[in-house]
Amino acid sequence: MKGAGMILLGAGACTALVGAVLGIVAWQGQDAARVEWDSQATDERPVDATEELTRLTFPTQGAEFFVWEGATKKNLLFGPARVAQSAMPGGQGNCIIAAHRDTHFRILRDVRKDEPIVVERSGRVYRYRITGLHIVSAADKTYYRSTAGPTLTLVTCYPFSYLGRAPKRFIVQAELLAPGS
Repeated sequence: MKGAGMILLGAGACTALVGAVLGIVAWQGQDAARVEWDSQATDERPVDATEELTRLTFPTQGAEFFVWEGATKKNLLFGPARVAQSAMPGGQGNCIIAAHRDTHFRILRDVRKDEPIVVERSGRVYRYRITGLHIVSAADKTYYRSTAGPTLTLVTCYPFSYLGRAPKRFIVQAELLAPGS
């Protein structure tokens, strides 16, 4: 009995340590992205700079994130990432951005319909309004489809407090507002 307790205690400690390390790496990724973003803004990018970043802002929550290109495991560890086959921000079609629920996209639990989302890329600012919040099965690809108009789709795992591979997805959909809106 005592041995089983020690094993469980050790497993819990290891889980907490892994979670802490992943959290640190996630926020360090955003710090590195901020430096890259600032160099893009001043046009002082180093020759070996990575691809262009996108800034995603939630004004109501006072939060901003830097979005990497391509939703690879590595990029998702550092922050939100745009799904490569999706539309570019502000463009025709569905711009899909994914992130982990236990780090950067934990904020999605606090967003509400009609709130603004601001996306900046290549010196242009795109303002979106949240039109829908959806919880779907992980197998449901409905919200990954192309759209006729400019749409922003944010995706993360659900439930937010779930441990392990979450069985569902939390989807935030937003429509692009006309300039000056």
